[in-house]
Amino acid sequence: MRVLLIRPPARHTVESEVPEAVEAENLSYPPLSLLAIASFLNDHSDHEVDILDAQLDHLEYAEVERSVRDYAPDVVGITCFTVQLVDVHNTIAASKRAGVPRVVLGGPHINDFPHESVGLKDVDAVVKGEGQQPMLDLLAAWEAGKEVRGLEGVIAHADDPIPENDVYFSNDLDEYPITDRTLVDYSRYYDVMGEGGIFTTVITSRGCPYRCTFCNTPRHRYRVMSPARVCDELQSCLDLGIREIYFVDDTFNITNKRVHDLCDEIIRRGIEISWTVRFRVKGVDRPLLEKMKAAGCQRIQFGVEQGTEEGLLRLKKDVTSLEIEHAFRLCREVGIHTVAYFMIGTPVERTRQDVVDTIKYSIKLDPDFVMFNLMTPFPGTTLFDEGLRDGVLDLEPWTEFMRNPDESFKAQVWDEHFTRQELREMLEGAYRKFYWRPKFVVRNITQIRNATDFKRKATAGLRLLTG
Repeated sequence: MRVLLIRPPARHTVESEVPEAVEAENLSYPPLSLLAIASFLNDHSDHEVDILDAQLDHLEYAEVERSVRDYAPDVVGITCFTVQLVDVHNTIAASKRAGVPRVVLGGPHINDFPHESVGLKDVDAVVKGEGQQPMLDLLAAWEAGKEVRGLEGVIAHADDPIPENDVYFSNDLDEYPITDRTLVDYSRYYDVMGEGGIFTTVITSRGCPYRCTFCNTPRHRYRVMSPARVCDELQSCLDLGIREIYFVDDTFNITNKRVHDLCDEIIRRGIEISWTVRFRVKGVDRPLLEKMKAAGCQRIQFGVEQGTEEGLLRLKKDVTSLEIEHAFRLCREVGIHTVAYFMIGTPVERTRQDVVDTIKYSIKLDPDFVMFNLMTPFPGTTLFDEGLRDGVLDLEPWTEFMRNPDESFKAQVWDEHFTRQELREMLEGAYRKFYWRPKFVVRNITQIRNATDFKRKATAGLRLLTG
């Protein structure tokens, strides 16, 4: 069978959590989940598999239709995020206009809304959980003309009963083949905060044991890849000339031992690669950071979210402000760059001064970069359930959006204390207050390495200033 896996265009995303000027020049990540599925199918079957990254190429829907028609697949698989549901819907329509017999959806949205997803017009099946094995089984069943009802991780009928645990997860991540990044034009992906080289993403674990109220990851089991298997993946990247890696694990440092073991293996093999990780501040110490630095770590992303004890408790971050400040101070001393993520418009920010205090705390931490997000509680999170209980949020708009994706839909914000417009203004003000500081400008000018790096950062800066 001919299979085309598509990352939809990002033309009609649910109202952005960051200002458009910031989002426009943030980064360009490869479609890692599609690459993983394609690599698995190529390793375990004779199917012809290709990938269309419509987001990277900024394709119009007519161009998506043309590309699909030219490839003439038997099956189209589309990765689906809730914020891109309109684009997914339009990509389905484009695929059907191109004559595709069957359409499959997968991705994070499916895990939370399986019934709604399989009920969308022209969707033949959805895959819930990790898509490699379910997609292989689904294609085999269709090729053999067999019924697909009952396949693990596959839902093909809107009226199928869907148990809460009916999600496919591999217990051994090492069994997955090395991701074949040549299935896309891997040299075109970059990170504006990076060093300007060829960039890609790698995942070394699945799930997260923590229970932050704004995240739905906790329902997924935590599993890890062995250090040897991770290093095999890194070596494959090096062989392609890739020198910058972003580990996109939900949380990289669940245990310090695992991080130490991986760094030891990187150093032992002599793998010279620059990498970025997502970290929790809890447990961060100097020996760990020094080991990471020696192994090539250049940047750590911390989800700070709030700078007050009340805010951290409300979001169930399970950290203190002292731990946060300690982690950032150690990173500066060791020479690892930092990115801090904050939320504007949380339930504990009741006055404008509360928001100002959040911004001041970001400046106090003095990370190399900061990302302010407008807090948007999504269905499936504890915070959304709390909003329903307290009458701040309403489920019906989301329900209607899931069934009939519409460009006019706007995700609900926590507007108990501020209007949406006030929150957006404060969000944009937060970016300006942080990035307009002379200290920040001077520091980043001195860190520019080449013309490409300068162009990307200058463009991002100008858009921020004028946006």
